[in-house]
Amino acid sequence: MLLMNTTVLVLGDESDWESYNLFCKQLQKHHSKKLKWVTATYDLLEKNGLPLIESDTLIIYLFFPFAYWDKHIEKEGYKGVYGNVYFYNKFRAFWSETHRILRKVYRGKKIHFINHPLKIAIDRDKELTKTILSEKGINTPMPYYTRKYNDILKLVGQENKKLFLKVRYGSMGKGITYMEKGNWKTNFRFEGGKIVSLRSEYGWTFIDITDNVEFLKEILTKDIVIEEAIDTYKLDDIIFDLRLYAFYDEMLYILPRTNEKNAITANISQGGNERTTRFLKKFPKKVIDRAVKIGIRTIKAMNINFAGVDIMIGKDFSVYVVEINAFPGFPKESRFNLSKRIIQRIEDRKWN
Repeated sequence: MLLMNTTVLVLGDESDWESYNLFCKQLQKHHSKKLKWVTATYDLLEKNGLPLIESDTLIIYLFFPFAYWDKHIEKEGYKGVYGNVYFYNKFRAFWSETHRILRKVYRGKKIHFINHPLKIAIDRDKELTKTILSEKGINTPMPYYTRKYNDILKLVGQENKKLFLKVRYGSMGKGITYMEKGNWKTNFRFEGGKIVSLRSEYGWTFIDITDNVEFLKEILTKDIVIEEAIDTYKLDDIIFDLRLYAFYDEMLYILPRTNEKNAITANISQGGNERTTRFLKKFPKKVIDRAVKIGIRTIKAMNINFAGVDIMIGKDFSVYVVEINAFPGFPKESRFNLSKRIIQRIEDRKWN
């Protein structure tokens, strides 16, 4: 089969400036002798306007559907709590319908998905993700399954545990509560006895809710996961994690992310900063090599082929997977051109 009889369809939203737009701009500079490249939006999919493709073989690369998400899931006027099961069910329904349409429009073609639409939302379920990874022997944070507020108070107070209470179906560091003795913080808001979600992607700053038992009682009724904070390797005067961009059997890039020592997370959306790969030299090479292997094992365990795998390193150099994102924001191009690397790897693969 000639490769030029193979087309790559890149599907996303124009509002996705963190990844899809960067990728499309890179394609404009790219002149392929191996594959045909076509870009389209989910708006075209919804309006039955997907491009005609004559190639016998089709590779489909799916980006995040921001317009659908903002219109139908985390929509203006939504009164519920961010990251609940409603989000997840609507998201899965979108991908099921997307899969049906793509199969119908391009029936008769041999289709390869970079990430299959029926698998691509699974990382949004933190509980299921941890279960899958744990069954594969991959370290994840210690879970707690109680919903009794007295149990949480005992863990934090008498046992001096440090806990994260995260929405089960969220991302971007939104909907997080951190608890340790004498220090409770959340990036939700608590007004009139109700938990309030912010209405923007950014601005989810943490506020002090220390000893606010009423908030604790309320958050325990929501769709959350409870996990013990990892006792991380102490480094300088900062907190950190590593975002690993895994693609099939290869690690394309490792992005260190750091934040101030008293911050809750190193997420860029929470004020974290991208660091260069020189940051990795602060760790023994064998630790980074182990993290790379675990990152690749993680996407295989989740049955996807590309994701950002967020890693934390324990004080004993143990490696933990704390989050997976099948739609990771790309690093700054001045730091690393991830779009270019993905394009190269797609062209280098055998798609027979």
